Amino acid sequence: MPEHTLDNLDNAPAPVKDLRKRIGDLSLRLRTSGPLKPAEPRFTDFDKIRLPGGELVGRKKVIIMSGGCSVPTCTMCPFTNFNNFGIDGAASSESLLDQVRRTLTRTEGEPAYEVLSLYNDGSFFAPREIPRDVQVEIARLVAAAGVKRLVVESLPQFVTAPVLRPFVQALGEVRLEIGIGLQSADVLVRETLVNTRISQKSFERALSVMAGLGVDPKIYLLIKPPFLSEGEAVTDVVKSVDYLTGLGVQGMTLCPTRVSRHTVAWELWQAGQYTPPNLWTVVETVRRVHERLAVRVACVNLRGSDFESVFPDACPNCADGVVDALMRFGESGEAADLPADCSCRPPLKVAPLDHAAIIARAAQQLNVLERAGV
Repeated sequence: MPEHTLDNLDNAPAPVKDLRKRIGDLSLRLRTSGPLKPAEPRFTDFDKIRLPGGELVGRKKVIIMSGGCSVPTCTMCPFTNFNNFGIDGAASSESLLDQVRRTLTRTEGEPAYEVLSLYNDGSFFAPREIPRDVQVEIARLVAAAGVKRLVVESLPQFVTAPVLRPFVQALGEVRLEIGIGLQSADVLVRETLVNTRISQKSFERALSVMAGLGVDPKIYLLIKPPFLSEGEAVTDVVKSVDYLTGLGVQGMTLCPTRVSRHTVAWELWQAGQYTPPNLWTVVETVRRVHERLAVRVACVNLRGSDFESVFPDACPNCADGVVDALMRFGESGEAADLPADCSCRPPLKVAPLDHAAIIARAAQQLNVLERAGV
């Protein structure tokens, strides 16, 4: 079967289209709204982050409650389930602005920060999640608060010049960075296994819009999406980094896949058909891309600091040390800060992305779920 790397799936073979439909239907079926949650930030944290130029600065990371992601298709993403997904009017314009005002009010003893990462468990620029006038008012509030850099996240189809231009103008001197969860440069992995609604065309168009308005991209890549092996996962990230550096992108964050309830990844894990990446696979992936650029690893996905999940792991003797080393590497960008070896480290055979083999395996794993009544 021919590869479809970096093209879209419009003309994909029937087995790919069938697989995508099965995965997509299951992913949406597993979504849950739950009870209405309070209109207040569900997560606040402070850390240090390395900017694309290498400078280490303080960051405040906040996740506000909105209505959840308006395109909740991804097979591993639990975040929209922890927001007010599916509840109409869950976040009014005033409640969104009130959350931001409270976020920006500096309290006694609060760590100093220059960067504000303001997330909403979805796409900041999707009007169903945050109305256009609220987006611009948030920009004005941030501009008046002394923040030097604002980071938000969005799917690329919502990143257009008419939307972005007034937002950037309202920010004034505040530098804007937009995180996009591309997850993989491989179209089968991205559009079918991860099941995200990002085409190469929409992604590259968004990058062009951002460049024209002086906005920095921050691209997220998954380590071991559902249905991939450890060896395939390494290849997937390396190829994705090559693609992104070829486009001039420097800001990248590697996200080891966690397994959380109400997702396809969780059902696969429950059925013995998937495990999160081993921590040593994460280390090997970082080592293989380090010469291209000093990527960060999203270590909150390893610590489990926001909600219950099954996380990437290693043996009890080394796991905490590996996570600590990855966090140090995230701040320094120095390969010397990556962890040394451990006797628990499993053998890893890096494997190519053989689409035919991956499609057959994914179909078989879905069959297991269907037989179990999922």
